[in-house]
Amino acid sequence: MREELNSIYSLFACTRDILRKYGPELAPRGRAGGVTFAGIAVEMVNTVLRPLLTKWHPALAEWEAIRLPGDSVVVHERGWDQIDALRAEVADTRRVLLELAAVLHDAMRIEPLIGTA
Repeated sequence: MREELNSIYSLFACTRDILRKYGPELAPRGRAGGVTFAGIAVEMVNTVLRPLLTKWHPALAEWEAIRLPGDSVVVHERGWDQIDALRAEVADTRRVLLELAAVLHDAMRIEPLIGTA
């Protein structure tokens, strides 16, 4: 799950950097009420990724901090009593991200690069 959270954080950081660098250009004038990359990206960062990372990144880090030297990282992670809840929230987040990607694909009138399953 550490790799999953790191990947999600990477998406968060990359999206935030794009918004900082290109912000106004990603929400062109005349698109009021229309779908823009910036609108989807801000929603994704603030309502999907940030809550997940805020809740689970420190919780998992706290669990990782008590791993004994020589213990397997994977076995230790599997022993966490919150691991199933984290997995479920990551799966829910993945579904929401696929839904947001579908909205963006529709707005851009392009075919999705990945399946929605």
